[in-house]
Amino acid sequence: MRDEEAPVSIGFMRAEDIPRIREIEKQCFTDLWPEDGFERELQNTKVGLYLVAHTGEMVVGYMGAWIIMDESHITTLAVDPSCQHRKIGLRLVLRLMREAITRGARWSTLEVAEKNTAALRLYDKFGFNRVGIRRDYYGEGNNALVMWAGNLQKDSYRARLEALEQSLDEARERGEERLSGSA
Repeated sequence: MRDEEAPVSIGFMRAEDIPRIREIEKQCFTDLWPEDGFERELQNTKVGLYLVAHTGEMVVGYMGAWIIMDESHITTLAVDPSCQHRKIGLRLVLRLMREAITRGARWSTLEVAEKNTAALRLYDKFGFNRVGIRRDYYGEGNNALVMWAGNLQKDSYRARLEALEQSLDEARERGEERLSGSA
């Protein structure tokens, strides 16, 4: 089975994943993390939570957060443009939120580019609400929306995650996990 035909799997980021992660980062963002940023995050085992998405052996996406006391702060999320529209971002956020809840998070926050409609739709599915704006956060007039999701430990939030997982299972059954060749 070729990598692009393999099912998507989510696991913890490893140092050997970083070169591929940097390639994806360069395709998705203009403002890159410092060269040693991911290495430092992987060493920050007390608060860092970093995941990767694979198809076969190929890293096709990644996501990270800091879990500090009862709060999760999402720091990054990217999916290789050639692998988008396969629910990889959804899978990454789902796994990260489950891990954050297991680690005691009751709240989650993030910043997202105001113009990134795909990311905004994704975060809406997880109950993130727009609570503020950071003007020129990304430079050149690109604002960030500050988003929060709360009550992560409640049964109602766990039911939301279960429903999202069910939708992924149904998509898998319909064969929607194959690469379509489009971004």
